[in-house]
Amino acid sequence: MATPNPNEPPTNNNNKNNQDDPLDDDDNEDEHDDEHATLHKHPYLWAAVGVSQTFLTAIMFGWASLVPVLRSEGLTYTPEELSIIFTCGAVGNYLATLPFGVLLDLQGPKVTGIVASLLYGAGLFLCSYRERFVCFAVGFGLVGLARPGIQMPTLHLANLFEGSGGAVYMSAQAAAFDAGTAIFALFHTFYFGWGISSKTMFLAYLVVPVWTLATAVWVWPNDVIEKIHPPQDDEDEDLSESIGSPYLSPKDRKRRIQSQAKASSAPTTSNRNRSQVNAPLSVVLTHVAFYALSTWVGIHIYKLNYIVATINDQLMRHFDPETALQLIDVLGAMLPFGFVVLPIVATMLHTQPMVALQVANVVGFIYGGVMTYLPHIYWLQVLVVFPAVATSRQLVYSTLFHTIGQVFGFANYGVLLGLTNAIASLFQTLQTPMVNWSETLDDYFWSNFILWVAVVPLFVTVLYSDPTWHPGMKKTKKNKKKTKKRVIPNDEHDDDVAVHEGTSLLLSVTPGEPSQASV
Repeated sequence: MATPNPNEPPTNNNNKNNQDDPLDDDDNEDEHDDEHATLHKHPYLWAAVGVSQTFLTAIMFGWASLVPVLRSEGLTYTPEELSIIFTCGAVGNYLATLPFGVLLDLQGPKVTGIVASLLYGAGLFLCSYRERFVCFAVGFGLVGLARPGIQMPTLHLANLFEGSGGAVYMSAQAAAFDAGTAIFALFHTFYFGWGISSKTMFLAYLVVPVWTLATAVWVWPNDVIEKIHPPQDDEDEDLSESIGSPYLSPKDRKRRIQSQAKASSAPTTSNRNRSQVNAPLSVVLTHVAFYALSTWVGIHIYKLNYIVATINDQLMRHFDPETALQLIDVLGAMLPFGFVVLPIVATMLHTQPMVALQVANVVGFIYGGVMTYLPHIYWLQVLVVFPAVATSRQLVYSTLFHTIGQVFGFANYGVLLGLTNAIASLFQTLQTPMVNWSETLDDYFWSNFILWVAVVPLFVTVLYSDPTWHPGMKKTKKNKKKTKKRVIPNDEHDDDVAVHEGTSLLLSVTPGEPSQASV
């Protein structure tokens, strides 16, 4: 540090030179320790709080269970108007990921949670005036928009746990997001079982944003919790900086270094040249891989949201009212359990990530074909369409989060995730015109046919989502044995990740295996 000039007046504590004072750094660390003390004292309690808040606020995609309640209450919304209301919530959820991520980075969990809780409460209050279309649409949009802002401040709680504990927490967050569809299923049960109106339930549900607001004000810290095991040397410090996002779970450092070593032992020169891992944002956005992946996500999520928004009307056209309502109840019961495919998805992502992308295409093609040509068959709805709709969102977002981390790294992870959701929201804007068209034709065949056919080119375009992938990339036991002999840390790959999605939170863990980009 430079020697102060005795002729100069003393500077205040905000002087730039003093910011590097080790004593100031110690004071800041003490302040962080103080505000994190409550969380560290009862980690399991606050982890449960974080997961429960995600569950209670992720209600938008249970829309199919709410529609029968609204109609039974005498609301005369057309299918187009119902589609607009749902679209407001879905698009709000997608678009808010990026701005809330920026707010979290700049202001921390406390401010982010406060802002999101206030917006969520305002949205529920407006939803209680569900007989007024504008109030309902704006309110449902605010509910969707505020949801990521309530979940994001809870993600860093994964750092309360060592090793796999953080991964388990992130897995629980993923399950909670999918299970949130159960809330509107409960609205459905309370209305038809006990006659409680949706207005009453929306107003009673204001207790949730009050709770999240109180937690944000009195518990959530101003800064995210750092990793339990700080970097021990310069190389580890560089690693920490490359994966320091609050979206990530804590990692076991030894396993992390071994994973990096394995990844560094196999890549060919051509793969290195094609790799976009941690490449500048300008490079990523000028190559086809990101747009191939975003298009894949946009089409699949649009298909799912279209089914959720119109399934009531489509079932009513093909079944008698009693059977249709029975089917709607079955779908409402299935939607919260989409997380059951997590082990299968994790296995696919661990072995052959490209297979997960193609499996999602196959599933979309199958249930799209049923909705197009065989929508009148009861058991095909129950055994094919409903399970596919319930699990596909988890499959798509699990694959998305893993692929972004594997292909593009984490230097621009938050921005790329936000941009992907923004592109998905562009597809979502097509929903209302398509519903209007179907209602004009008095037939959903052509809209289902278009969405079914739209999956076909994805079998080819998805191959371009990873610039280093090629059909001959396979793992063998021989290669695994060879890679274990080399222990050379490499910061260019990150194959042990557990990350969150802005729409939809997700775990994708691939411990100790070479990435597909490096085989």
